[in-house]
Amino acid sequence: MYVLWVFSHGAPVVSVDWGKRAIVTVSMDGRAYVWSDTGAQKKTEFPLGIVNPKVVRLTGSGSRMAVGGSATVVYTVAGTKVYAYRNTSSTNDLVWLPDGRILAVQNKGLLLIRPADDSVVEIKNPRGCAFTSVAASPDGKRFATGTCDGYVDVWFTDTLVPYKSFHFTSPVVDVFWTRDDRNLVVATDEGIYFYSTAGWKLLGSISEGTYGVKFVSVSYDGRFVIYGGEDKVPRLYDRKRNVIYEGQPFFHWIMAGDWEEAGFRFVMVDADGHARVMSLKPEYLR
Repeated sequence: MYVLWVFSHGAPVVSVDWGKRAIVTVSMDGRAYVWSDTGAQKKTEFPLGIVNPKVVRLTGSGSRMAVGGSATVVYTVAGTKVYAYRNTSSTNDLVWLPDGRILAVQNKGLLLIRPADDSVVEIKNPRGCAFTSVAASPDGKRFATGTCDGYVDVWFTDTLVPYKSFHFTSPVVDVFWTRDDRNLVVATDEGIYFYSTAGWKLLGSISEGTYGVKFVSVSYDGRFVIYGGEDKVPRLYDRKRNVIYEGQPFFHWIMAGDWEEAGFRFVMVDADGHARVMSLKPEYLR
C-alpha cells in the first residue's frame, strides 16, 4: 500500500466514512469535516452540537450524514441540521438502510429511526453488555450487531428478531457486511472472522495484529480487508493470496477506516488527528 495524500484535524478523529465524491470525518471535540476525495482539500467544517460523537455515516447518495453520540443527528454535507433524536443512551454505531431509515445501536438497545416522519422503534438489548457495532445487508433486509461480551446476533429487519448468533471469548469491536452480500466479517481482539451469509459457515480467520483492533472494512469486490488499532500499524489482508501487508505506523492509535465505494483506495484516521488516504500497489491486483 502507498500513501496518496494526508490531512489533519485539530483533535483526535473518532470516525470516518467514504461516500460518493467525499470523505467525512468527526473529531472528539465535536466537529465534522467534509473532504474532497481527489485531494486533501477541505470542503466544509462545522460544529456538531452533540457530546462525545462516536460514528458518522453518509447516505448512499452522499448528500446527508448521520452522526451518533449523545444524540443521533442528521446533517446535510453542507452542515445544515435536518433531524435530531435525543438519545436515552449513547449511540455507539449506526448504519443507513436503503429506505432512508437509520439503525443505531446503543448501550441499552437498538433504535430503528425514520427521520422522514420522526418515528422511532426501540428494542431492548437482549445481551448483558452494550452493543458495540452494527452492519446491514446491501438490501437492508438483515443486519448484524456485536456486543462487548462477545456476541454477534443476526436479525431480520422487518421483525427486529434475531435468528442467528455467534459467541466469541473477547468483545466484538466491529462487524462488516460485504457489499456483494456474501460475507459477514467480525473483528475481535482474538481475530477477524469471515462467515458465509448463505449458510453461516466459518470460512476462515486471521489473528496477526488484531489485538487492540478498532475497525475492519472490506473492499467492494470482497477481496481486500483493512484493519488497524492500538499498535498503530495499518494492515491490508488479501483474501485471495492469504497475505497480510503492513504500512508505516501512524502517530497514534488507528481509530477507523473505510474503502471508497468502487475502487481500491481507502482512508484511515488516528487518535492524533491525522488521516491518510492510501491505495493498493498495482502488483497486489494481479
